[in-house]
Amino acid sequence: MRLLSAVIIGVGAAGAGQGDTLALPSGTQATPLPVVWDEDMSVLRLRYVVPHLSEGDDSYAEGEDVLDDMQWLCDTQAFELLGTDTPPQDQGWTGAVITLMDREVEFGVVDQQALQLFEWFSFADGKCEIDLDDWDD
Repeated sequence: MRLLSAVIIGVGAAGAGQGDTLALPSGTQATPLPVVWDEDMSVLRLRYVVPHLSEGDDSYAEGEDVLDDMQWLCDTQAFELLGTDTPPQDQGWTGAVITLMDREVEFGVVDQQALQLFEWFSFADGKCEIDLDDWDD
């Protein structure tokens, strides 16, 4: 028997249309990709192209700014998608995965040349919290 994954790729992204850019708190520009509504994992996957990730000797990808930007994306964009009338958990969503990549990579496809950063957030009390359950031992 073959199991099918329940993943829905949305036609737009929160806060901006596909192809538009968002100015992140650090000043970095991010282009949203279609949202992946991952029903199997009960998470939204918000994906953004940030060419700045792999440019020059800049330490953006290794510094605090990138984590702050990912936190901001979750706090603003995920909740904009889900709305505020009903808590995300009551809608069946437990969290969001924020992905920043230096070039567009199709969801689920490995690209050895691409730099991708992932952060997993849980929804709690109307905001996003970094989910460290597997890493905080």
